[in-house]
Amino acid sequence: MSFSSWLGRSLMIFIPLAAVGALRADDRVEVEQWLDRMAQAVETLDYRGTLVHWHGDQFDALKIIHRSDESGVRERLFSLSGSPREIIRDGDLVRSLRAGERQVLVQSQLSARLLPHLPLRRLKLASEAYVMRVGNQERVAGHQTRIIEILPRDAFRYGYRFWLEPQTGMLLRFALLDHEAMVIQQLTFVEIELGARITDDELEAQLESTATVESRLSQNTPTFENLTAFDSDSSMPDGWDSLRVPVHFQLARQGQGESASGADFNHLLYSDGLASFSVYIENDSSGQMSSRLETLGSVNLYTGTYDDHQVTIVGEVPLATVRFVGQWLQTEGSESGRSR
Repeated sequence: MSFSSWLGRSLMIFIPLAAVGALRADDRVEVEQWLDRMAQAVETLDYRGTLVHWHGDQFDALKIIHRSDESGVRERLFSLSGSPREIIRDGDLVRSLRAGERQVLVQSQLSARLLPHLPLRRLKLASEAYVMRVGNQERVAGHQTRIIEILPRDAFRYGYRFWLEPQTGMLLRFALLDHEAMVIQQLTFVEIELGARITDDELEAQLESTATVESRLSQNTPTFENLTAFDSDSSMPDGWDSLRVPVHFQLARQGQGESASGADFNHLLYSDGLASFSVYIENDSSGQMSSRLETLGSVNLYTGTYDDHQVTIVGEVPLATVRFVGQWLQTEGSESGRSR
């Protein structure tokens, strides 16, 4: 996985749902208040710190310098281990620099940030799929923190744990988990200076890079306040709008597009209010029935060919989720003979 693609992802130690208890409205409201403070702090505070990220047997140490003022948000992130890498952010413009490679310049949507950004207005929608609670206190990077948990009720979505500094709401540790206490990835500050005075020089790239990738933070993320408000004018192949998906996931958006190779595709986006996955459908006249599964960190992908269509299911959801939809497609494609 590339350096920039995993920066907003992490993980945690799972507490069995039986020990958490039923979700009360007050729990969700308090969790929402904490996470609203977190979202503000991550973007608007000035801070300088060292983080560690680990996923499986992979470990990275990183330095982050972040400033927010009347000119907007500026941020510099650079590696302390492994090959030299830097990410420079100025507003929604992001440059990724790596040494030792020829220069590359691209314009694309970059939805992942270093620190997570949750769609807080969707927590109410997600309450049936997750248990939410305010947990105990714990020290992180020399600061007392409050633990906030969003735990999945089944195997079709991930859970989250946040360690937040009480005075500012700043996120000091973030963890992603599955429903069986298996660690996926984790990100934590080992030292942080909150309210730091950040100079312009600290935010300038220091790496003499021969490879630069330029992207923009996505400003067009889907909204799911009304999960039934998808684009009904967008035509889909017959039958594809009735896919069977895991409980609590609903069709949030549908549309059409064109791939880099010029091929037309249809797109279905499903969400439970927090987690989401996409289904891409392209014409394929090969007539072959095949399928495969891939995992890249916390992102899982299923690709299959059914009745003259190639289908790709991908999202930051557990393998069980994409496999569920893929196996339903296999059954329908081989047994029902439905027309698409």
